[in-house]
Amino acid sequence: MVDISDGILFKDNSFLSTLNIGKRKISEEILPQGSPGIFRQKATTCDHLSLSGYARVAKQSFGNLLSRKMASSSGQTSVPWPNTKDDYELGKVIGVGATAVVHGALCKPRNEKCAIKRINLEKWNTSMDELLKEIQAMSSCNHENVVTYYTSFVVKEELWLVLKLLEGGSLLDIIKHKMRASNCKHGVFDEATIATVLREVLKGLEYFHSNGQIHRDIKAGNILLGEDGTVQIADFGVSAWLATGRDISREKVRHTFVGTPCWMAPEVMEQDHGYDFKADIWSFGITAIEMASGTAPYHKYPPMKVLMLTLQNEPPNLDTGAEEKDQYKAYGKTFRKLITDCLQKEPAKRPTAADLLKHAFFKKAKDKKYLQSTLVAIGPSLETRVQKASKRQPGASGRLHRKETGEWVWSSEDEDGGGSSDSDNDSKPMNTLVSIGSSGSDHEDLSETAEPPPVNLVLRMRNAKRELNDIRFEFAVGKDSAEGIASELVGAGLVDGKDIVAITINLQKLIDQRNVMKVVTFPLNSPLHPNEVPDDKALVGFAQISIMD
Repeated sequence: MVDISDGILFKDNSFLSTLNIGKRKISEEILPQGSPGIFRQKATTCDHLSLSGYARVAKQSFGNLLSRKMASSSGQTSVPWPNTKDDYELGKVIGVGATAVVHGALCKPRNEKCAIKRINLEKWNTSMDELLKEIQAMSSCNHENVVTYYTSFVVKEELWLVLKLLEGGSLLDIIKHKMRASNCKHGVFDEATIATVLREVLKGLEYFHSNGQIHRDIKAGNILLGEDGTVQIADFGVSAWLATGRDISREKVRHTFVGTPCWMAPEVMEQDHGYDFKADIWSFGITAIEMASGTAPYHKYPPMKVLMLTLQNEPPNLDTGAEEKDQYKAYGKTFRKLITDCLQKEPAKRPTAADLLKHAFFKKAKDKKYLQSTLVAIGPSLETRVQKASKRQPGASGRLHRKETGEWVWSSEDEDGGGSSDSDNDSKPMNTLVSIGSSGSDHEDLSETAEPPPVNLVLRMRNAKRELNDIRFEFAVGKDSAEGIASELVGAGLVDGKDIVAITINLQKLIDQRNVMKVVTFPLNSPLHPNEVPDDKALVGFAQISIMD
């Protein structure tokens, strides 16, 4: 599923992490369970939704859009997509977001698989207009490269969106899976794969833009693949109409700050003169880098740092995140030119989606069958994605690790795909790209300079929300110090400064006695929360460091 939790909202040039408009209690009288119709805001308040029948809907209303969409979707069968909960059999969770959960499901009357996105209306933290725009955008789209929307209805406090199930998962799922399985130091996908995916994404973007719409959150996590190699753009959580009634004859700009910072265009961040379709082209260029290197250029930095780097630095390129010279030499001039064309700070200098489809790089694109072998076949199974979705707890456990440059970096489990350390790459098979043509002589032989392996440790303690976190890190004996690592933990905001001495003493104790001791539990100096009682078993007021075998 596509994560909708990491967007940031700026409005009227003010930074807001969320825009809270209160809890929305929905009574059964206002929204009967499973009732089809339209969602509209009452004139008196923005905290309630009301439901009306189709007979009362104006021609341009959402209900009319929905009925037309249902009619078109039922062209292949006599059974339309139903609007009641009992007509669907929910399967396991395949994705989790801040306000939504996605299930695999079966539509019983049609005997057809689908995906159901359950949006908790009480947790919807932006204006209800944003929710209406999501539904409007999805219901009006009909294109092979845009996720297929079937219908929607209300179940208690939830809005259920019924969508096409793409069992290949997201492009991000596949990137992470491949990077866990092989050493992708010199690149993740070959140029033919990248060209084929990006061409399909561009077709979807061209459709959006020609209909007066922008997506505003193009990234690998929002690109889905079908088992047949189909590529579709998903997640309309931040999409919006640029032109009322699809009137795109006039210059239209947006002034809301929505999206994911690493992929966000400078003009969206600045908010000086608004932005238009070209914001998607910048995000598309960042996605091209993501497909090659595995990550967006500034992915390691917190959101505000990303804003600063994007606005102050020259536009990023394929080598921005490289750790060594010629790391991505497998990628040629036309691919690099595509990235440069997209990542122009002045929106007017960026090409349109239609222009980009004529770019020389796309001569390397192949068909859907090629993607079946290079992407779908190597991606995680649906069962694997189900397991990961069920375990996912955003903002919980993660890993503190040091890059070869000596820089310490924090990664959440979701970001680093389960916490494999950088040193694990040495034992992974090298991901060979077709155009590299290397004999392997350019890869360092580390056998002559063997050092004692680092000690892998886990610090388990409760965070500010009193949730148990596992913070994994390595200790290089003879190189690291307990005090240095404790300071890094504090500096990263993972540990209270009052606990630095306790962590330093007990980490050093464990390292010194690592041959006979594997775990140490110790009291913390930071204050307990009200009504808490110290408990060394439940780790209330205590922490634990253990050595992983």
